[in-house]
Amino acid sequence: MPDHAKGTREQRVSYVSSFVRWVQLKKYQYEVTFSLYMLTPTEKFIFNLILFVLVSLLVTAALFYLPNHMALIYNRIYYYVNGEFAYATAGAGGKVSSYAPALVTSTAQIVGDTAKATLREL
Repeated sequence: MPDHAKGTREQRVSYVSSFVRWVQLKKYQYEVTFSLYMLTPTEKFIFNLILFVLVSLLVTAALFYLPNHMALIYNRIYYYVNGEFAYATAGAGGKVSSYAPALVTSTAQIVGDTAKATLREL
């Protein structure tokens, strides 16, 4: 076997073994931080399951509701800064305000589409 091929294989094994050591270290740090090392395997499973469910619910809520919440905050900030709503409103005579920028209108459409998609998901 050529020397360069042998070095590449050893290097690959070295990367794998260092990654395995890193994962083992992170698992050890996790167990020590949350005092899981003194629990039985069943108790560890229950704790990890509860933690997984809570993190999953948090991530799901952030994915579904954070975009709508950010759009609401944006609209409020826009209102406080400019004294008008961020979306195009009908003025006197039923005309749509001409000074509403296209970006704000598209943002309102995105918010509406996101709200519709969220309601469909529910």
